[in-house]
Amino acid sequence: MLSAILRRSRSASTDNHAAGAYDDSYYTAGQLALIKARFMKKTSGLVAGFILASLVLLGFFAPFFSPVDPTINGANPDYRRGAPQWVHFSDENGFSWRPFVYSYSKEKPKLDFKALMKNGGGLDALDKLTSSGALNSSSQNKYLVNKEQRRYIQFFVKGWEYPLLQIDSLGIDIRWDRHLFGVEQGQIHLMGTDEDGKDVFSRTLHAIWVTVSIAIVALIVKLFTSLLVGGVSGYFGGKVDAVLMSITEAVRVIPPIPVYLACAVALSQLDLTPVQRYFAIAVVIGALDFAALGRRLRTHILVERNQDYVLAAQLSGSSHLRVIWRHLVPSFTSYIIVDTLINFPYVILAETSLSFLGLGLTEPVNSLGVLLQKAQDPDIQQNMIWQFFPVLVFVALIMAFVFVGDALRDAADPYSERNK
Repeated sequence: MLSAILRRSRSASTDNHAAGAYDDSYYTAGQLALIKARFMKKTSGLVAGFILASLVLLGFFAPFFSPVDPTINGANPDYRRGAPQWVHFSDENGFSWRPFVYSYSKEKPKLDFKALMKNGGGLDALDKLTSSGALNSSSQNKYLVNKEQRRYIQFFVKGWEYPLLQIDSLGIDIRWDRHLFGVEQGQIHLMGTDEDGKDVFSRTLHAIWVTVSIAIVALIVKLFTSLLVGGVSGYFGGKVDAVLMSITEAVRVIPPIPVYLACAVALSQLDLTPVQRYFAIAVVIGALDFAALGRRLRTHILVERNQDYVLAAQLSGSSHLRVIWRHLVPSFTSYIIVDTLINFPYVILAETSLSFLGLGLTEPVNSLGVLLQKAQDPDIQQNMIWQFFPVLVFVALIMAFVFVGDALRDAADPYSERNK
């Protein structure tokens, strides 16, 4: 009995000690550690973060996860406008532990030219031929499913080569030809093909990283511009502050879409490669979106520049640049990180809108905006509904960014726990 009481007291003291240690570590933790601890309590943020991380990884390693070359070199001329090839484990022929897809063969077009010869080939015969749908592009691309011939899915298959590590300035070009999955014969098209025979699934995976990378470059430009304008304006004040804030307000009140359209039209007059156009669009989007963060940073520095630690740094001989970048800006780091992540979906929407309107990236570049532009074709809306797969991926990507940004915003608020 006495030993049981001693064990209970020891376990209680251990629990109290652990709780005290946790409380001590909580109250002595840095700001980023506190944000992480609060974020881990947000279920919606964790789920959205997992989806976001999965999409970004799929986009970053798109060549590995793509079974088909997304360019015109990997187009399947024998399966243009083809429907998605679903993966099966069983059918009327029996069960299989190995997943498989069926073989497809193109149906021969049924053109009744004899109808044109009847009655001297008049307009009535021609109208009958055209109204029958025989000349319709969809009717000319119908495929027959051969369920007797299975094509089993294999993993880590050898396929088209892609750059694994490529640095032209250093002469490094490492290529690989392995992919996560494929079929033993022909190609597999999980989400069908477009009118050129290019795989929609592979194009979508590559488009994710192109769109996200444009957002990253644009946000880097935005962050640098905001720190430069807000930091200099808030630290020096006076006439410098008045001039910089006047420019900031002028940029802020101009509607962004007309400015984007004007810049896109100007870029279209230049002879740019797809890569140069890619970076130009990213720089334009980032440079025109600095106003809000720049003003908030300026307000923060106006308050902090008279603090004792800033005066001590100035008296010790630190330059203005060092005081701004080593003392004032780091005190605002958590907000900058949260604001950057929250603005990710808006930058993606800006690039996607320009590409959707035909003023951003264009074919043959793979981006979500380019693929969304194809989805507005009436023929695709009626006959190739599978080309809306990039739309679903785009919505999932934007919603994941929104939920992660909201969770980070709540986690960065030091009063969020007190308000519950």
